[in-house]
Amino acid sequence: MLEVVLHDYAAWRAHLLPLVYTRPVSDLRVGMLTISQKWKYALSASISFYTIPYLQQKFPSPAATSMYLVIRGNVLPSPALSKALRELPLSSVLTKDGLWIAYKATEWREEPDFSAWREIPYQSAVQQVDFLEDIYRLNEQQLVSDYDLLTANRQSAVLPDSNTLFGERLFIGRNAEINCSILNAMNGPIYIGDGAVVEEGSVLRGPIAICAGARVKMGSRLYPNVTVGPGATIAGEVNNSVLWGNCAKGHEGYLGCAVIGEGCNIGAGSSNSNLLNTWGTIKLYDYATSEMRDTNRRKVGVFMGDYAMCGINASMTTGTVIGVGAQIAMSNIIPKFVPDFSWFTDAKQEVYRVEKFLEMLQERAVVKNEQLSTLDTQILRHVHKLTEVQQKKN
Repeated sequence: MLEVVLHDYAAWRAHLLPLVYTRPVSDLRVGMLTISQKWKYALSASISFYTIPYLQQKFPSPAATSMYLVIRGNVLPSPALSKALRELPLSSVLTKDGLWIAYKATEWREEPDFSAWREIPYQSAVQQVDFLEDIYRLNEQQLVSDYDLLTANRQSAVLPDSNTLFGERLFIGRNAEINCSILNAMNGPIYIGDGAVVEEGSVLRGPIAICAGARVKMGSRLYPNVTVGPGATIAGEVNNSVLWGNCAKGHEGYLGCAVIGEGCNIGAGSSNSNLLNTWGTIKLYDYATSEMRDTNRRKVGVFMGDYAMCGINASMTTGTVIGVGAQIAMSNIIPKFVPDFSWFTDAKQEVYRVEKFLEMLQERAVVKNEQLSTLDTQILRHVHKLTEVQQKKN
């Protein structure tokens, strides 16, 4: 029986912090699905994870079986790649440009020695998430492929007559509510998941995914390449952005070229910049080097780790990285890098003590009728400990 293992216990995962402090790389959402969900569909196999040890209890490690297919955790599936992996012989490694993509073995090896293995170069293109900006950069194409995957052999609910639809590629899940809105699917599909709500006066231009239980508030303007994760809330003007589950940008303001983590909150009137006045390429803080990295891209917005929050009228500059659990209430422009578990105000910068942070999350869970699991609490405690050195520098 084949066990598919998504591998990210490697130095390269640090380029994707702070988002992967709280999840394996293969749990990143690109398009409608996470990478691991995509591989489960693509290979029709059980999925396990070889990731950083403190995440392993929540994301299970490989079980004992007769055959393992180990895939680099940041690689996105495609029909051609899936076919190549199904046909990969035992004791072989599939490579691309000198890096391994996947290998197949009868024994699980955390750090295999490929020197005696058969190397099979992969000739087609490979999409992978190497840096934070790759998430929204690859999101549009993934929205289209995920739409085809998730709507195959399914019947869409009927769009109520109060709405206006341009194009045909619209799928509506069960118990979704859509009223008095404009949906433009002429240049890309629109997917509205089970129980999602699109309120009056909203304008959506595909490709877009409104995942299960998400809410699009009245008068929202959603441009192409937007994913609103399960249970998330969105409002205002949004473009080229991926929002994780249960986060909220519930008021006016612009969000563009952005990735917002689980449970984040963006205050009313907040906006981010994604273009320099000089029209130059944008630098972004990289946890792997603790330095600014040139993205070689001219449009880069904001990236927020899980449970980060900013107050009303927050102004986020081009290429901003905000760490896990950071709390920001500033009238000035937010710094380009805000360390994890930081309190930032005009008057002071201090560390958000872990007990106070978890107490806040517990109160939030009660109000939102959510569950804060023991495992999640343990992970957040560990991340707080991991980031102490960075916290004390700022």
